[in-house]
Amino acid sequence: MGLSRMEINFRRLLNKCEVMLKTKQKDDDRLPRYVESLGNMLKDLEDTSPCVTSNEAINDYRRRIFKLKSTLGLDASESYDEYLEKEKGKNLSEREQLLGLRQRDVKSSGQADDLDELIDYHQNVQQKIADEMLLFTRNLKEQSELANRIIKKDTEVAGRSTQLTDDNFAKLKVESNKLTEHSKRAWKCWMWIMLVIVLVVFINMVLFMKVMKKKY
Repeated sequence: MGLSRMEINFRRLLNKCEVMLKTKQKDDDRLPRYVESLGNMLKDLEDTSPCVTSNEAINDYRRRIFKLKSTLGLDASESYDEYLEKEKGKNLSEREQLLGLRQRDVKSSGQADDLDELIDYHQNVQQKIADEMLLFTRNLKEQSELANRIIKKDTEVAGRSTQLTDDNFAKLKVESNKLTEHSKRAWKCWMWIMLVIVLVVFINMVLFMKVMKKKY
């Protein structure tokens, strides 16, 4: 036979409390209220589903609730056997008092619904946080890829600029060498012209001096 809805809600809340203790949420103000609700739900579970839930399961639930209370400092002065006997006495007394009354079922159902809504709310909050983290991670990945593309593009532009600079420098060096060679050739040409002019002037001076000597 499957679990009743009340027992499913009970186990979900019990597991949540144990997870909160394991994740060091002992100081959470909600935890004592959750544990107190677990005790009430266990009583309701024994009253409304005595044939569905086995005694072994009930005892295991009691042991786990006792462990939660001991960790939180609730009923810390009692041993587990004392706690078990007290819970059994409470349950027996309550069964005698509630014999023939059916209003408790309506109240238990309402409480179970409230706890179910509470658990669903926390699960929805956790799911929302997980979705936001996933969206943040996706956006971060997209921004990282965009930054990588921009950096790659800038690197390619810088590479092309460097190559263009190198090419221009090589061309400028070639032209500079040509200009230097041209300047050397021009200087040699002017030097020969000057030598020719000096030689012509010298010859003219010699001729002039001979002509003038013959006259006088």
